[in-house]
Amino acid sequence: MNIEFLVKTLIGYSRINVLGFDIEKDKYHPDEDVFVARVALVEDEQYHCQICGQKCGKYDRPNHIKRWRSLDLGQHKFFVECIAPRCICPEHGVYVQHIPWAFPDSDYTQAFETRVAYMAAKMPTNLVSKQYRIKWGTVGSCVRRVQEHIEPIAERFRKLKKIAIDETSYRKGHKYITVVQDLETSEVIWAHDGHGDEVLKLFFEHLTQEQRDGIEYVAADGAKWITRQVERYCSNAVRCIDPFHVVSWATESLDDVRKRLSNDVKKSDLPY
Repeated sequence: MNIEFLVKTLIGYSRINVLGFDIEKDKYHPDEDVFVARVALVEDEQYHCQICGQKCGKYDRPNHIKRWRSLDLGQHKFFVECIAPRCICPEHGVYVQHIPWAFPDSDYTQAFETRVAYMAAKMPTNLVSKQYRIKWGTVGSCVRRVQEHIEPIAERFRKLKKIAIDETSYRKGHKYITVVQDLETSEVIWAHDGHGDEVLKLFFEHLTQEQRDGIEYVAADGAKWITRQVERYCSNAVRCIDPFHVVSWATESLDDVRKRLSNDVKKSDLPY
């Protein structure tokens, strides 16, 4: 097995030229060794827009070199190093060229971030941070990029017809979170800290006008702030009271009636 085949296998991408495979001292931990694979994209893979993927013109930084942390090799960190110039896309503007093994604006390979995101679903964040030797906040960034790759947030809002909106408290009622659910798929499609007009407005402004117009039913409790935002952004939607609150209010009303009748009987001195 030669080095070129090994590096292409490790990166999971074959349209590269392998320039070298070196062992260096870790920049932040000089007592540790790291592996570095130096590669270059083949010519027809260079200068592609990272958003649409089309071939673009050169912009600047032709010799700018960037490194991406990949999965460890044994006990040693493994980095991929490649020239990453900027290109200018006629549709999207100036961006760093598309790097096939990494998400845009990331310092880690997709393989590394996917593994971190998987482990974050199984373990506490502090343990994932320790195991992969990354900062606590980096774990969250990896999870976000993987999630957006697997399911772009815009996809959640496609063909919305029936939604439910509710706010709930946590931390002994001192904090609130607003949640929006797609009633046809039973999936939570959006959530944000807080509640009220300004918070719910953020959700509706994520949607296009066509998506807002496509919403037919909005189920929620009787909160006036929900009604205001639904009337403002979804004029075609029918505002519904959700079954949970209907049953809850009916139960409370019956309980009030029971208590009132019980008190009336006690005051009248009539036998039960």
